[in-house]
Amino acid sequence: MAPTTTKLAIRVLAGVGEKGKGLDENKKRLLRQPRGLHVTSDGSVVVADYGNHCVLKFRPGDGTGQVVAGEEGKSLPDVDPLKDIDKPLCLPQEEGVLIMRPGAVCSAHQGEGYLVLDTEDACIQRFVPGTRAVVLVPFGGKSIHKSNGSPESIKNPRHMFMASDGSIILCDTWSHRVLRFHAPEHPEASRPVLLAGTPNSFGKDASKLAFPSCAFLDEDGSLIVADTNNHRIQRFAPGSLEGQTIAGSKDCKAGSALNELNMPTGICRDPSDGSLLVADRCNSRLLRFQATSKAGTEGSIVAGPELLSRPWGLAVHEGKIYVSDERNAVVLRLGGDASQDPISPEPPQQSVAQEQPAPPPEAPPSLQVSQAAEAETTDTTTKTAAPAKPAVFTVSGNQHELDDVTAAAPVVVDHPFVNDFDVADIVDGDCLFVDGICTV
Repeated sequence: MAPTTTKLAIRVLAGVGEKGKGLDENKKRLLRQPRGLHVTSDGSVVVADYGNHCVLKFRPGDGTGQVVAGEEGKSLPDVDPLKDIDKPLCLPQEEGVLIMRPGAVCSAHQGEGYLVLDTEDACIQRFVPGTRAVVLVPFGGKSIHKSNGSPESIKNPRHMFMASDGSIILCDTWSHRVLRFHAPEHPEASRPVLLAGTPNSFGKDASKLAFPSCAFLDEDGSLIVADTNNHRIQRFAPGSLEGQTIAGSKDCKAGSALNELNMPTGICRDPSDGSLLVADRCNSRLLRFQATSKAGTEGSIVAGPELLSRPWGLAVHEGKIYVSDERNAVVLRLGGDASQDPISPEPPQQSVAQEQPAPPPEAPPSLQVSQAAEAETTDTTTKTAAPAKPAVFTVSGNQHELDDVTAAAPVVVDHPFVNDFDVADIVDGDCLFVDGICTV
C-alpha cells in the first residue's frame, strides 16, 4: 500500500481555498466548483470549473491559469421560446463559444484541443483555440427540441473519457447507465452501445446502477464504474452487463469504515501498483484499495478530512495524485518527497469551515421551494441556542441546482432512496433536485 498524506508532499495547484472567479490580489486564479480534471503529457492540469462555466489549463508552476473553453463566470443561455417570438426558434448565438456546467474534460484523441462534457446541456464538444466548438455527442449536433424527459435522451452526465480507439465512454448519470459512442467516422456512430446499467431505472441489483459519476477501462477491457448512490465501485467484464462489486458495500449501504463508501465520485487506477483510488466524497477522504479488492475489502486513507471536504475528480501522473475538491475550490497534488517539496501554499484546513457563517442568501426566484418545517435560528453573536429542528424541503419543477438556498438547520430530504444532507451541501450546490428527488 502507498503511504498516507503524512509522508506525502502536498501542493495546491489551482485555486486558493476560497470560492470565486478571476484572480486574487496575488494573481492566483480563483475557482468556484472544480470537478473533472485531466493531466496532460507535459504535466499541465486542465480543470472543469463547474460553477464558473469554463475549463482552465494550469501549466506547471502557473497558478494563474488560462481559459481554454467557455468564458469564466458566463453561462450559455437556454433556448427561450418567448424571445424574438416572430422569428424561427433557434439555438443561442453563443453556441460553440459558451458552456453551461462543464463536468469533465480530456485531451482530443487526434489533433489539438479538448473534449468538454457539459453536464447541464448534456453534450460533449471539442474545443480548439480560435474556432467554434464542434458537437460530438449527441450525434448530429444539438437540437432545439431536446427533451430530458424522453427515455433515449442523455440526462445530466457527469463524466466522459476517450478510449484508445477514439470512441467516447459516457456516464449518463441520471439515466443510470454508461454508454459508448463510436468515433464519428464509424458506421454505427449514431447508435450508442450500452456498457452498464439499466436505462432509466436505478436499483441495487448487479445489472443496475444509481447515478454513476465516473468510469474508466481497465487494461483487460473491463469497465470500472463509480456507482455513486449505491455506495460501491462496480466492475463489468468485457461484454457483460452484470457488475461485480470491487469496493464498498455489497448491500449498497453508506458508511464511514475503511471497507465502506459514502457517495463515491472520482476513480482511477494507480499504474505503479494497480491499486484503485476512490474519491469518497461524503466521507471527505481519498481511499486506496488493493488491485485484488472486492466487496468489503478495507482500503487505506491517502487523504482525509484534514485536507479534503468534497473531493470529486481524480488523476494519476508520474507517480503523483491529483484531486479536485469542489467545496474547498482547489486542486491538490499529492506526492513526492515531503522533505524536499514542502507544502506551498498552505492547503485548506477543515477548521476554517467552523468559523461563523456568512448571512444566508435569498433563494433565487426561479426555484419554487417550500419549507415544510421551520428551523429555529441560532444567534451566533450571543449565547448558544437550542439545537435547531430539521428542515424538510420539497421542490417542484424541473432540474434545479440549489447554489443559493440555505437554512439554519440540517436538511432532511423526504425521499426513501436519498440520503440526508447537511446545510453545507445545499449552500455549495451539492444537492441536485429533479421533480422533488434529491441526488448528489
